[in-house]
Amino acid sequence: MLRDLPARGRWYILSIITLGAVVFCAFLPFAAFTPLLPLILLILLSSLTSAFKVQFPIASGSNMSVSYVVDIAALILRGPHATMLVGAAGGWSQSTLNAKAPNPLYRTLFNMAILVLTVQAAGQVYWRLGGTANPRPGTQIVVPLGAMAFTYFFVNTIPIAIAIALTTNQSPWRIWRTDFASSAPSYMIGAAAAAAIISVTESSGYWMTLLLASAPLYLTYKLYRAGAESEARQGAILEAAHDAIITMDARLNIREFNPAAERMFGYARLDVLGRNVELLLPPAQRARHVIELTEYFAHSRGPLAGHQIEMSGLKADGSEFPIELSVARVGNDARAVLTGFIRDITERRALEEQLRQSQKLEAIGRLAAGVAHDFNNILMSVMGAADLLLMQLKADDAARDEAVDIKRSVERGAGLTRQLLAFSRRQSTNPRLFALGDVVRGMDTMVRRLMGPEVELALVTAPEPVHVVADSGQIEQVVLNLVVNARDAMPEGGRITVRVDQVELDEGAAATLVDGTPGRYARLTVADTGMGIDEQTRAKLFEPFFTTKPQGKGTGLGLSIVYGIVKQNGGCIVVTSEPGRGATFVIYLPLAPVPVPAPSAAVVSR
Repeated sequence: MLRDLPARGRWYILSIITLGAVVFCAFLPFAAFTPLLPLILLILLSSLTSAFKVQFPIASGSNMSVSYVVDIAALILRGPHATMLVGAAGGWSQSTLNAKAPNPLYRTLFNMAILVLTVQAAGQVYWRLGGTANPRPGTQIVVPLGAMAFTYFFVNTIPIAIAIALTTNQSPWRIWRTDFASSAPSYMIGAAAAAAIISVTESSGYWMTLLLASAPLYLTYKLYRAGAESEARQGAILEAAHDAIITMDARLNIREFNPAAERMFGYARLDVLGRNVELLLPPAQRARHVIELTEYFAHSRGPLAGHQIEMSGLKADGSEFPIELSVARVGNDARAVLTGFIRDITERRALEEQLRQSQKLEAIGRLAAGVAHDFNNILMSVMGAADLLLMQLKADDAARDEAVDIKRSVERGAGLTRQLLAFSRRQSTNPRLFALGDVVRGMDTMVRRLMGPEVELALVTAPEPVHVVADSGQIEQVVLNLVVNARDAMPEGGRITVRVDQVELDEGAAATLVDGTPGRYARLTVADTGMGIDEQTRAKLFEPFFTTKPQGKGTGLGLSIVYGIVKQNGGCIVVTSEPGRGATFVIYLPLAPVPVPAPSAAVVSR
């Protein structure tokens, strides 16, 4: 919308539209409309060739616009006043016909105004310098024809460059020099071609005129067909592409910013055009990456040459995120640009970190299992010796109390080995089918006894039974450990919510949460309003013997046991937390299909 543009750009566009309208209304009454049919043909040719951007390649390596040739021919044959209709029609069709998306009204009016002003100025120059409607080859036509071409070029390109600059915060001179200056020779060639075509048609008659007019119409039709197929292919590619594409000039100022880049970085396109790409780089890495980009642009070498690099990007809200960047230099030395293809790898980094954490815990689990088995064998020997000693000692023997203490210590050690085996998933289990909500509700009284009066406990279960196959005793242990940890994280009191429901995980969510198996899962959530967990603590949360509690307040095995039990039952546990905003533990367990009892057979008696 026009109101979304910067103020200077908005007022400039409105002033051009107003000036074009004034010139059009002032000079149109002086236009010669007869003969009408050739004028209509010129309007039709200009409209179609402008809409479909019909061009001819020329020797300089650039292209010559057919609509420009039509405008020059109209200026020579009909003068500037009638040609304003041709220019206005071309400006309108350029913004409306064959457009991939509807253009704002101000853009259409601006295009029409620019072409009205252009043809009026170019035509006035041509006729005032002695141009005629019947140009003949010779030196007398060179000056008016050349002056008309250069007037058309400057009046057409300079206002457009200024409009782009004012709406994108760039330099008008740099835009004009980079995007428009190199096309000046094609304007001269186009003017000469228009004069030659007029000379040929006048000497060859009606059929040659018809043949020359049909050529651009045929090209328009071919371009329309090719454009429709190309647009369908490009649409499919763009629909599937999610990478950000950012184009920069030699000074690393942003020239193009695609919709994926807007979503990725959080900036609107018009807000970043013309600004330096360092806007998107974190301050700590900014200088180094700017040097690398500049080196690649100038010499096609450096760390970016032929490689994808991983780095950090900076969003509009100031947050950093990991990205993967590859770049390509496009164009010749005069109009070269640097295009960067950027992919957000936040999810990939999270999966890699999850894999590393899983592998680390697996290795610790194998070590813990070996230690627990060996330690348990030693404890059993000590336990046997303690039992034999108790059998030999009389009830009033003074050494009997020491023997009892030995046996109790051995039992505590055995409990520790059981916890290590639970973490390493080597503990024997008794899986059965049960409703997860029933087990949680059955713990209500016991759990509330563990909570102080300052802690509010809420148990929320789904209205329909959520069935799983697991060891119900282990699930009770999981809930108990999580609730006790939540209580300890709220010394000043708060709220604990235990929720049971079921959820459908698609392929993307399943790959992140439950090792890539989509489907329906039972979800057990324990959330608190406590002090929260920082990122460094979350990375070690499930490691055995890691605890943040004071000395003597915890063994550091509670969450390790929870992790082992969940994994042993084919599930997954996810933690989300920030310091000062509480913590949420979410456990996913495979949802068990409930067998439907077969109808009992009817007994038929005779």
